[in-house]
Amino acid sequence: MYKIIAHPGSAHRDDFMAVSVLLATLEDAVVYRREPTREDLADPDTYNVDVGLIYNPDKHNFDHHQDESLPCAFHLVMKHLGLHKAAKSMFVWYAHMSMMDVRGPYETAEHLGVDTQVLFASSSPIDGYILSRFSAVESLTAGEMLYDLMKNIGQSLIEQIDLKRQRLERLKAEAKLVPIRHLKILVCNIADDPKLAMEIFLRDLNDEQIVMCITPSVRGEGWEMLRLGDNTIVDFRAIADDPAIRFVHATGFVAKTKTLIPLDEALKLAAQAIADD
Repeated sequence: MYKIIAHPGSAHRDDFMAVSVLLATLEDAVVYRREPTREDLADPDTYNVDVGLIYNPDKHNFDHHQDESLPCAFHLVMKHLGLHKAAKSMFVWYAHMSMMDVRGPYETAEHLGVDTQVLFASSSPIDGYILSRFSAVESLTAGEMLYDLMKNIGQSLIEQIDLKRQRLERLKAEAKLVPIRHLKILVCNIADDPKLAMEIFLRDLNDEQIVMCITPSVRGEGWEMLRLGDNTIVDFRAIADDPAIRFVHATGFVAKTKTLIPLDEALKLAAQAIADD
C-alpha cells in the first residue's frame, strides 16, 4: 500500500489537486496530512506532496518551497506522470494555478492585468468548502466520501486531457467557418458535449473575425447560437420574436432555437443578430 503525505494546516488547491491525481493513478493509497519523517522521505512508496523541502521525483518527493524556481507541487506531480505539457495546453487555469500558489495573488493579478480584488471576488465557495473539509482531516482511506471525491476529480482531470485531445482533432476535421457579412461564424454539428475543447480550438484559430459559434444545444433539441468574446456587434435580442426561437438570454449573448432547423435558416437568424456597422 502506498502512502501520500501532504502538509497539515490549511489546504490549498495545489496540494489538493496533487493528491487527487495521485489517488487516480495509484492502485491503493492512504492519505496523511502531517509532516513527513526521514523514513517517509526515503521511502519510494511514500509520496510526499508540498511538504518535506525536497524535490526528488525518483523518490517521490514533490515539494517546491525550498526552491523559488520550481512550480507548484501539483505541476511537479503532473510532470512526473507525464501529463504536464498536455494539461498546460488543454486547461486555461493550469498555469495560473501554479503562479497563485508560488507567487501569490498580487503578482498573479499583475501578470493577468487585473486588480487583485478580481481574483478574490472570483473565488468559489465550492472550492472553499471542499478545501476546508480537506484541511480538517488527518488521514483519508478508500471508501470515505472525501477520498472518493478527490480520486474522482483526479480521474476526471486525466480523462479530460484525452477527451480534449480527441475533440480537437474532430473540430479540425468537422468544424466550419461560415462568412457572414464581413465576419465569420463557427459552425459545428457535434452533439456530444459540443463545447468541449472549443475554447482551445478558437484560441488556436486566433481569428478576431469569428464572433459567434453555432452548435447543438445541450438544453433542448435546437441549435445554440453563442456570442464569442465581449463584443456588442452580436445581440440575439434582435431575433427574440422569431417563431423559430425558443430562448434568448436577457442580455442577448445566447439564443436557442426550438428544433434543429436547417442550418441555412439558422445562419439567416444569426445574420440578423449582427448589428450593422
